[in-house]
Amino acid sequence: MRLLFILFFLFIGYNSMSQTEEQSYSVLKTLEDVQIREYDPVIYATVSTDNERSLFRILAGYIFGGNESNQKIAMTAPVHMQETSIEKEKKYTMKFVMPSKYTMNDLSKPNDSRIVMEKVDKKKYAAITYSGYNNSTKFSFNSTKLRRVLDENNISYKDNPIYLGYDAPYKIWGRKNDVLFELSE
Repeated sequence: MRLLFILFFLFIGYNSMSQTEEQSYSVLKTLEDVQIREYDPVIYATVSTDNERSLFRILAGYIFGGNESNQKIAMTAPVHMQETSIEKEKKYTMKFVMPSKYTMNDLSKPNDSRIVMEKVDKKKYAAITYSGYNNSTKFSFNSTKLRRVLDENNISYKDNPIYLGYDAPYKIWGRKNDVLFELSE
């Protein structure tokens, strides 16, 4: 029992002391549970495929050295995920945020041609945060709630929700998830 108690607190300590860099943004306004955010410029490593299961493996390969100079790149948070449907075909996109210390010139070219490196300027999004493990029910519920608040406040947005996951799969407590809609200017 004592060993279990020690392991439990070591696990909690490990999760809470994690030094993962998070993507930077400012909250411009709050409406109910919804934040209007402005995200700073960022560089993404992006992959899109018709197979949702391969996305993480492809991008992880890049940051673990699958690039021209075998450069190792720290994992950041959140991971961006989005589903789009074009002519009845689903496409899944995942984006890893590159650490803020890098410029496009600092990042090695991916070995996998499916990975696109993209620099994005400041953008505004509406966001709602929820806890626990993500699933389709929670994502749908929060997407619907976010749409309702935006519609009630006459805020224009691109109606294709983006999921942001902040935590490693093994983290049990204190999980953070966001649903975002990009705002139309």
